[in-house]
Amino acid sequence: MMSEPHGAKLMAPAASITTRLRVEGMDCASCATKIRNALQRMPGISEVNVSVTGGTVTVRRDPNGVDDDTIRDQISDLGYGVARSETYRNDVQGKGEESSPAQHDAHSHLEEASGQHWWQTRKGQLTIASGGALAVAFAVGKAVPATEHLAFLMAMMVGLIPIAKRAISAAMAGTPFSIEMLMSIAAVGAVFIGATEEAATVVFLFLIGELLEGVAASRARASIQDLTKLVPKTARLEEDGHVREVQADALSVGATIQVRPGDRIPADGVIMSGESSIDEAPVTGESTPVRKGRDENLFAGTVNGDGLLSVRVTAAAADNTIARVVKLVEEAQESKAPTERFIDHFSRYYMPGVVAVAAPVAIVPPLLFGGAWNAWIYVTAHSGWASINITNRRKSFRRKPVPLRE
Repeated sequence: MMSEPHGAKLMAPAASITTRLRVEGMDCASCATKIRNALQRMPGISEVNVSVTGGTVTVRRDPNGVDDDTIRDQISDLGYGVARSETYRNDVQGKGEESSPAQHDAHSHLEEASGQHWWQTRKGQLTIASGGALAVAFAVGKAVPATEHLAFLMAMMVGLIPIAKRAISAAMAGTPFSIEMLMSIAAVGAVFIGATEEAATVVFLFLIGELLEGVAASRARASIQDLTKLVPKTARLEEDGHVREVQADALSVGATIQVRPGDRIPADGVIMSGESSIDEAPVTGESTPVRKGRDENLFAGTVNGDGLLSVRVTAAAADNTIARVVKLVEEAQESKAPTERFIDHFSRYYMPGVVAVAAPVAIVPPLLFGGAWNAWIYVTAHSGWASINITNRRKSFRRKPVPLRE
């Protein structure tokens, strides 16, 4: 893989524990950065791999370090939900065989879709609450103009409090200049200059943007999960003249399986006996079934047509054609274009620089030269909006997920 990895590796201990968690609400590379920075600072963690496309976080840790509950709590403090997790032990000192995360990827229950609609997610519920509060504030302001300022202030707080909590947690975990922090600074600045209506509206629009990003990411994940469903869960294993049904992900290289007419092929393999037409459209896109016989290769996920086949397995579940396609898709979507890398590098210095300049601009003139607080805070608030625009532009350059077609 030629692109920047989303995982950071340190020296791994001889014996370690790997925990894989499904994280809800992690929809962009900025989210991955916040989670990675937070987990890397925890004692005993030697490796952190974050997959935005897969919605998973894989952590390798020392058995004597932090436990799984602490890791989940840290991720939750950043504003993300941890839906499920699985833990397995790696031992490379001769006591056992090391387990790789990739070996658990093929049919892991963590890859199953959560089945939540957008309005059932945390972001969806927060956006609905913020929009409802904004509508109520508008109605109250029209009915009782004297309460308009307070009504919009309360509406803004509905959306801003969760954002500010995430900003503080990210700052404490090693990401002080997150978009949530900039949003909080700009909204508070707008309140100081009396623009509560604009502040509440912008907070609501910010939440809508986050929600739409989450919907797009969820659709991309669902398309990848649909691709993995092409491979059947079970296979018919031939042993000593008998045929029995086993889990497809338990097939080992060299095993012999029987594929009946109409069945999907559960593993990559070579035909040992039999002849049949193979529908490869789900994998290769070939519209016409291909006639195949002895010693010809088969792909997992394709459909056997009209003949009974005996097939020798040539690749484990974690390394079959479908698994490799999924891996390539994830790598492609996680990679960064040159423009995106430039924006990332630029914003790394731009955002802290804007905050460092804006703070004295807001404070020094009123304190030392008798300037008006409202005027100088107004200037500072505009700097905050500019930083948010740069951050959003940075996110807009990210490669958009492209749904896959079967």
